[in-house]
Amino acid sequence: MKPEFVLVTVVMCLAMISVTPALTAPRHIQDLCYEKARHVTFWHRGDREAFMANCIANHTPTPTEKRKYRKY
Repeated sequence: MKPEFVLVTVVMCLAMISVTPALTAPRHIQDLCYEKARHVTFWHRGDREAFMANCIANHTPTPTEKRKYRKY
């Protein structure tokens, strides 16, 4: 396989990944969780990330629309 083909393929894959939108929590929920995290002491590696994930999940409403699937 030619190196140019591999390079073009990798660049195209990275471009496709960067174009897809990330699903994030609303800014006010993130700010609330960051403020709560400031007052907590984290002892172990990954505790802050777990706290933020749980806080955002607890304050984000569940989707109301039914998920759409492709028909094959």
